[in-house]
Order: sequence, then structure tokens, then C-alpha cells
Amino acid sequence: MGLTFPCEIISWHVLPAVRREITKYLVTEKRVTRKIVSKKLGLTEAAVCQYLKAKRGGNYSFNDSDLRKIKKMADIMMESDKGFDGLCVVCKEFDAPYEMMEKNGVRRVAL
Repeated sequence: MGLTFPCEIISWHVLPAVRREITKYLVTEKRVTRKIVSKKLGLTEAAVCQYLKAKRGGNYSFNDSDLRKIKKMADIMMESDKGFDGLCVVCKEFDAPYEMMEKNGVRRVAL
């Protein structure tokens, strides 16, 4: 079995689920068009449609605290033309990465 970095698990499982939640929030609650959401996320409109239908983004469910953070990220994203000034907010702020790491047998090591 090869070495799996936590960032790999996050990119495979958590980030797609974050995109799914951002897409759902912006389209259903904020009434942003799919075209604008696709441009902001750097996706095709077809990918946005797949996130909305949960064909992308996996089946990970976020807790209420994480969902509030995702919505805040989405609001910031919509106000900015340059992206986020805080890098790796998912790794630092969400419980999801740690849950996914444990689920996939990756243990945390303090350096």
C-alpha cells in the first residue's frame, strides 16, 4: 500500500463536496445563474448541473458549522474577482478533512 497524503484525500473527497454545496447554495438560495456559478468556480455549465443533481461531489454530508463556513466562502467568492486570500481554508477550518482521513486510514502526525 502506497503513501497517501491528507491533501490527496481532501482533493478526492472533500473539495468536490464543497463545490457541490457552493453550487447548491448559490443556485438554489442566492438565485445565481448556472452560467455565473460555472465562471466563478472555473467549471463548465454541465459540471454545475452535475453538482446540482449530486452526480458529482460524492455523498459526504457536512455538519451545520461546516455548511455555514461553505456559504460564507461562497459569498466571499461572489464578491471577489481574484479568489480567496485565505489559502487552504478547507484544511484548517472544516471537520470534514479529518473525518475523511480517519475513514481512509490516514493518521495525523504532529511535526
